[in-house]
Amino acid sequence: MWQRIQTVWLLLVGLLMVLFAFQDIAVFTLPSGQACVLDNWRIYSAVDGASLHSVWGIGILSVLTALGSLALIFLYKRRILQMRLTILTLLVILGELIYIAWASWQFCTENDASFAVRFPLALPIICLPLLYLASRRMIYDETLVRASQRLR
Repeated sequence: MWQRIQTVWLLLVGLLMVLFAFQDIAVFTLPSGQACVLDNWRIYSAVDGASLHSVWGIGILSVLTALGSLALIFLYKRRILQMRLTILTLLVILGELIYIAWASWQFCTENDASFAVRFPLALPIICLPLLYLASRRMIYDETLVRASQRLR
């Protein structure tokens, strides 16, 4: 299990998504000059911490993706299921990024705010090629196992 390279990729995805789940994603600046922060659970005022908008779906998707990718490491004996769930995890991260963009766009249009991205938003984007590499390696392992069974 630990000697397979896809284990490293899945572990990195899990760690990056855990890190992402508890970071600020973006900053909005209202026309009045007040700053608002988007984290994985809400949009809140940077001045007094008052919650302005709830986006808890981002946090739930982040935690589920992190737990899912860490759980995928232990499905090494069921490669086909592991590969399908890896692709599902990749699609969930894409959906999460789309949801972040939608929530940001909605808040900006409602409040005429400007939008500035923070570094943690790059973490799920970094996870996408890692998941792709893991799924490609799972396909390679499965073809290798099938070829060795055919030789028996």
